[in-house]
Amino acid sequence: MTNSGLILMTSPIERARLGRYDRDGGTRVVPELPEVETMVRGLRPAMEGGRIVRLEPLDASMLVGGAINDFARRAEGATIESVGRRGKWVVLALSTGFIVIQPRMTGGFWLTEPERPEHIRLRFHLEQPRAMVWYCDARRLGKIAWHDDRESAQTAFARSHGPDALEITRGELARALARTNRGIKPTLMDQKVTAGIGNIYADEILHASRIHPERSSATLSRGEIERIHMAMGTILARAIELEGSTFDAGYRTVLGLEGGFLAQNAVYGRANLPCPSCARPIQKTKIAGLMARPTYYCPGCQRARSPGATSSARGCRRP
Repeated sequence: MTNSGLILMTSPIERARLGRYDRDGGTRVVPELPEVETMVRGLRPAMEGGRIVRLEPLDASMLVGGAINDFARRAEGATIESVGRRGKWVVLALSTGFIVIQPRMTGGFWLTEPERPEHIRLRFHLEQPRAMVWYCDARRLGKIAWHDDRESAQTAFARSHGPDALEITRGELARALARTNRGIKPTLMDQKVTAGIGNIYADEILHASRIHPERSSATLSRGEIERIHMAMGTILARAIELEGSTFDAGYRTVLGLEGGFLAQNAVYGRANLPCPSCARPIQKTKIAGLMARPTYYCPGCQRARSPGATSSARGCRRP
């Protein structure tokens, strides 16, 4: 068994109880692309093709584009034609318009009755194939927007989003990075550069790429950008397969289950634990531009670049 073997056998919550998980970092988990994609995949069989008998918004402060009665009136009798995702947003295409939901920090959908009914902000009463879908948001930081047509929704997406992190090409990524001297981690988390990456997956992508999180984006070589681009696809796909990341009372799947990614990730939340690639202790720090959110990296695999140094792919051996 490797040094990380014990960690891979436990859930994130159990790791916290055992003192093997950095609680300060874990409490900052926010729905990112894998969590929202998991929501969408869970909602599709329950909602697509269904008819909304009644839409019941319960918190006017979260609504954009209409009052409670407006939302309810526009959605009543509408067919849900598709359930999709743009970056970290859930997009419900109805026969009468579009509902776009930004889960932000604590938002999520439930197909089973929520554990905390006081957190319910929106109820979908459906004719088929399931009678009820709930949307909850404990801290009420999310937004629920109505758009009358596709053009209006697309305008909102374009104003806030760059290319999706699962769809951006290597060339698009290279051009975006060449335009900024910001550190690579805050650049990857900028939703106008590439939509969907947040704090957890930025750390994991950069560890897999062997790039220091404070490295200036504009100094990255073609080979380094290729590694980042490949890691984006690999890490995000793996996180979706494991249904996202859960810590404490945060994100759950639409069935109320924990996501499994943080039971086998490499660096996020693992301060002072051995790197799974080289066994050096994972470091926790804070870097500019991230609003005090923690950053985790391996000082062996992700070496800071000395001034004037040439690009190198050398680093710790990958498993």
